[in-house]
Amino acid sequence: MKKKLLVGTLFFALSLEADSVSFTFYNDFFAGSDGHFTNGAVLSWLEDGKEKKNNYTNMLLSLAQYISLPLDSSKHYNTGFSLEQTIVTPENTQLATPQYNDFSYAGYLALSGFLFKWDEKSFTEYSVEAGIMGKYSGAEFVQKTFHKVIGNEQPQGWDTQLSTRYTLNLLLQHGMKSWQGNVGDTLQADWFNHYGVTLGNFNVSAFAGSAIRIGQNYVQNFNAHYPYLKGEASLLGVDSIKHGFGWSASTGLETKVLAYSAILDRADNNGYAVHKNILNALVHLSGSIYYNQHKFRLFYEIPTPYIQEDHTINIIGGFEYSYRF
Repeated sequence: MKKKLLVGTLFFALSLEADSVSFTFYNDFFAGSDGHFTNGAVLSWLEDGKEKKNNYTNMLLSLAQYISLPLDSSKHYNTGFSLEQTIVTPENTQLATPQYNDFSYAGYLALSGFLFKWDEKSFTEYSVEAGIMGKYSGAEFVQKTFHKVIGNEQPQGWDTQLSTRYTLNLLLQHGMKSWQGNVGDTLQADWFNHYGVTLGNFNVSAFAGSAIRIGQNYVQNFNAHYPYLKGEASLLGVDSIKHGFGWSASTGLETKVLAYSAILDRADNNGYAVHKNILNALVHLSGSIYYNQHKFRLFYEIPTPYIQEDHTINIIGGFEYSYRF
């Protein structure tokens, strides 16, 4: 069943004649640690919107009009979707019994459809996400396969993971370039800010953040890579494709008020010592290389602890590759 779903999703993606695609991979392996947020991956597609729109785009625009979302003829509209997976484990993965003094095992798999309304300075994103928690998320298979590849010991406690639950979540996000210009004779820079909310039975939160970027010959997109695995706005084609090599370095601070988390709250209700922190912050550091239609980004993120019982500093690393057709 899982293989059929994956193959069907890939064929669907190919049929959309994608204009931008990206793959992002998070893992604590890149930071040399083995913390609670163990792994995250997302495959995203974004339609360019400049040429004749495909049936998927026309369907979402018709839906937006039906539910009375404000459409503005002076704005650009792009649609897309993403397939993501998140894996959470306790620190000690060699015990086969539940570790009630730590995190539970949990996996999450979700498919999102999103609509962007934007111009060269700002964007608004509307997103609907349908997901599944539990054994059908494929988290156990992915983690065991990755551990085999990198030579780590196999986790033993996946039989204790949180039970199956179907989820539906909404995301509304607004972002804007507050400033962009030149630094000296050869460098360019920009300052990006954003804020938004998520609502549903998987996550209820409000977030905001700010990021500064500096570099040379980089694409003038929106420097948005938060919340986790929600970086579709960075694919918007604000600028034309740059020819030759370019680079950029970015740093930012993100904040979040977390009212509900299906993973943390369900684990808490099941007796695990995971009382969530309502206020969270995250420092983001990244470097990107550009070459024609290609972009490769390496990043590190330092979040505050997700739960009150955790007093350690967990560093998460990862990479992103994107291609613009």
